[in-house]
Amino acid sequence: MNKKKVIIILVLIAILIILVSAMLFSSLGREIIEYLHYKIKVPKEIVTLEEQDNIKITYTYRWQEESFDIAVKDKELIKLIRDNISNKKLNNYSGQIGLAVMGEYCVDLGNNIKFKFDSYDDDGFVMMFNKDTQFLTKINPDILRKVVDIVDVKLTENVAIFKTDKITITNNEDKQINIERKTAIEYILNQCKDVYTKEMDYEMSMVAPDYKINFNNGVEIFKYKQNDRGFLLKDGILYEAYGIEGLDTILENTFDNIEEKEQMFNTNKITIISPNKEVEITDESTIEKITTPIVYSKIQEKGWLDDYNITEEYNNGIKIKINDYEFLIPGKVGSVTIGNRYIISTDKRISLCFPLQDLEQYANELLGNKFEKTTGLVTIEVPSND
Repeated sequence: MNKKKVIIILVLIAILIILVSAMLFSSLGREIIEYLHYKIKVPKEIVTLEEQDNIKITYTYRWQEESFDIAVKDKELIKLIRDNISNKKLNNYSGQIGLAVMGEYCVDLGNNIKFKFDSYDDDGFVMMFNKDTQFLTKINPDILRKVVDIVDVKLTENVAIFKTDKITITNNEDKQINIERKTAIEYILNQCKDVYTKEMDYEMSMVAPDYKINFNNGVEIFKYKQNDRGFLLKDGILYEAYGIEGLDTILENTFDNIEEKEQMFNTNKITIISPNKEVEITDESTIEKITTPIVYSKIQEKGWLDDYNITEEYNNGIKIKINDYEFLIPGKVGSVTIGNRYIISTDKRISLCFPLQDLEQYANELLGNKFEKTTGLVTIEVPSND
């Protein structure tokens, strides 16, 4: 073998080593390897659907006790399901991924074939039931989104009994606070989508609740701490109420210095600042959508924050300036996404803030930034003596 051929072979070997290294150590390479692994190793299942013009969606509330059915004749959805499931080679991930599926949403496709899932996500994981077998697989996530939207219409209809312009909350110390912020009321109504009731076939002497939520329209909810059951009073009739634990956060925060926070964040102008852009907001409804989650937040002063350096989080983050305060959505520290949220006063006093709803996505939309949902946020825990 002459010298030229040896050089060519060595170059080819070097290129091969580089390509293999790229496959092993780069994110793209790992994705390719994972894709090939699933293509080759993961078992495939075939599900055959019969032609039909309707399907049934069953929604089961989170406590798995009550449910309702929706008959669906949406031709577009049925076609989308057929095109993505019928006679396709569906990956069977049951032996690969340990994902529990309670089955909050169940889509019955007829002939003892159905699939279940618990929420919409971009991966499209479902538990498929094919006659006598079941397996975890992925389907087009658009199907899941459409199913969730159909159920949400029904849940929104159910929540109409709570519709109001003012909610009065009374705690067990007889302190009473009225909620009239539209955004806060919308939050409560959204949480009430999980509420379902049962008629009572017995008489009882009701213990005073920890919170009484009066919707000022003939409907009241009686909420007890550490109890999954409360009561709902409607038109003078008392029902058992379940699914009300979603109201815990706003109930607790409503009595956490709410008057002081109303004053702190009452404004007609806010400024949102990112490392490369700044916008001023004067629209009243937009301001309310931003300030309400902060007003109904829990703000905590921590001694360790006095010496905690947040320079990198601050410089790379999003600041929402409201009067004499800044609400900070930290930027990354190196490659780590920080989950803390802070309130910073003009004298640079830093407090932890736990907003009613996170504002990151909305702030990015107002800044005109593309928002990418981040999973696995890291909340920095610092040992303290306070």
